[in-house]
Amino acid sequence: MDHPRVLLLSMYPLDQGLWGPTVRITHLRDALARRVAIDVVDGYRARRRGALARYALSGQMRVLDGIYVETSTALPSETDVAFLALARALGVPILTYFRDAYQLFPEYYSADTPRRWLSARAFLPAVRTLASVSSRVAVPSNGLGRAIFGERRDVLTLPPGSPPPAGVAMREDADQLLFIGNARGDAAGGRRLLDAVSLAREAGSSVELTLVCRVGEEPDCELPAGVRVVRAEGTQVHALLPNVMATIIPRPKNRYNDLALPVKLFDYLSFGRPLIVTNCDETARVVRDARCGLVVGDAPAEIADGIRELGDRPFATRRRLGDAAARSAIGQSWEARASQVLDALGLGPPTDRTATTAA
Repeated sequence: MDHPRVLLLSMYPLDQGLWGPTVRITHLRDALARRVAIDVVDGYRARRRGALARYALSGQMRVLDGIYVETSTALPSETDVAFLALARALGVPILTYFRDAYQLFPEYYSADTPRRWLSARAFLPAVRTLASVSSRVAVPSNGLGRAIFGERRDVLTLPPGSPPPAGVAMREDADQLLFIGNARGDAAGGRRLLDAVSLAREAGSSVELTLVCRVGEEPDCELPAGVRVVRAEGTQVHALLPNVMATIIPRPKNRYNDLALPVKLFDYLSFGRPLIVTNCDETARVVRDARCGLVVGDAPAEIADGIRELGDRPFATRRRLGDAAARSAIGQSWEARASQVLDALGLGPPTDRTATTAA
């Protein structure tokens, strides 16, 4: 029997390293490729336009069994919409995943330029257009689904997945906190994290902080004592883990962060370390359900108290929390997410791995 064939349409390029959204898309691509034959069209608008036109003209759409779309923060192009409308007319099921809705939250997305103002105004019409040419739509959390689609009932919740547990033991004297992502400004809590580490150290903690940032995402201020910036991605981060006592997500609590689920949260689970997270609703729920860390307030002093509390706990307790994180990662794997995608496309049980091609 022939394997089902699925097209992955990524509105981000997948050949420029693992960062932010490409971590999610790359893991899903690889998990899908172990189950079905998969074609890939990826890139920003200009690159997608040509690739989609070539794909449509190649005749491959006639043998497609489904299309999975990963949108970006940028608005889709007219070619995206036309291609998906053609596929839908040909009877190809389409699942479109909407990863965020920054534009709906003025406190998170400042429309301070003509381009950003236009993006904010055009966001919902663009989402509705993509939804209209899709068989189903997906979002990372129930809260985000309600923010975008109201009470629409056919929205699939498709959170990020976790890689397999890293299996790296923690040193008993580990005293590092690990933060991965954009530490510039305070949108992701970078500034308050630096303040919290300084407060914890002033109160007698020996904690140090490792920031894993891309170029341009380092803090835009002088680094306090005990803080360093390193470059690492993917499994390179595992080399840091022996000295890591906890991972941390210090996002400020607001309407958007209450309903968002950062990809890094699920990567952190796989590291097998306790988590310290601020009390943003969806993120806190994952940590509480897994019983794998501390939920703290979002003020620097409250984060500092959480850092000191975890550091004061016995090593056996920290290790137990880390083991709980690793168990949660197993239950929320990218393989499970790929199965959800295929089920939503009506392709039933996954099949064995077959060859992957790129358009």
